[in-house]
Amino acid sequence: PVQKKGVPSLLGSVLSLLLLRVCPGSLCHECEEREVMATAPRLSPYRGRPPSLEESAASSGSTRYSMAAGDRHPPPPPPDIDLIPWYHYQITRHVAESVLMSTGEDGSYLLRDSNTNLGEFTLSVRAKNSVKHFPVRWEGNEFSFGFGKFQTVSELLEHFESKPVIGGESGVLTLLKFPYPREVEEPECYDNIRVHAEWGQPQPQRNATSQPVFSIASKEGYLTKLGYHRKTWRTRWFVLFKNELKYFRSREEKTPIKVINFGDVSDILADDSQGKQNCFRIITSYRTFFLYASSAQEAEDWIKILRWRLVH
Repeated sequence: PVQKKGVPSLLGSVLSLLLLRVCPGSLCHECEEREVMATAPRLSPYRGRPPSLEESAASSGSTRYSMAAGDRHPPPPPPDIDLIPWYHYQITRHVAESVLMSTGEDGSYLLRDSNTNLGEFTLSVRAKNSVKHFPVRWEGNEFSFGFGKFQTVSELLEHFESKPVIGGESGVLTLLKFPYPREVEEPECYDNIRVHAEWGQPQPQRNATSQPVFSIASKEGYLTKLGYHRKTWRTRWFVLFKNELKYFRSREEKTPIKVINFGDVSDILADDSQGKQNCFRIITSYRTFFLYASSAQEAEDWIKILRWRLVH
């Protein structure tokens, strides 16, 4: 029937509402698209696991992470991602560093979900005395890692079985030799509790110096340092681990030249007083250390992690 312009049809409105309620999705492309958009944020892209904080944020409409294609919903991972025996799902950066530093070796590595970018992965690699983290992206139809593209999980596995060499901003190369397995057998042994009692009264505040250091916050690489007595610049190998920054004459040296304890550090700042690019200074109670990195990105990474260590 012909409807007068500007007058809504009551029957048409009712039918539209009924269609929205009962349309199965396959009868109407518009309804199918709406149904996918409504349900996609609530579906975890990781099979068999509870939603992470990032996924929960996605279900609430958050867009703090972005995909390369511009879609706020990441593509689901390949269904056979679990076939990678060294894929550790949603472990955090801290857990990855703790595992690799405590029981791994130089060249040990594992794959995990990215803690910051939903739908992406992170390769955590032990490089001697620190753990480095590299992005591994799944773009819906292929993996992107470094300069390589891998269309299937099998291709990615084959690449890692060839023991590739990778390097970051520091220029130090690491050979990927030992994949850290997801399943590690341990004996089923338990201690019986013989003593269990409360000790003393809870304190409102605890002395920060008595708090154990839980964070790993590891990093290592070459930095060039200004001498204290002889004002010359020399390149040294620096290692940050827990609450100490050590530097050595070279990467192969076992005994450090000096150990800087973060209990003595008051600040870490970018510096332009020495006429050097990518320079920063570490201010301690007894001396100011001037250092510069090989690139602006490397200097920024050092400043960021040193400041993190200072307040944690």
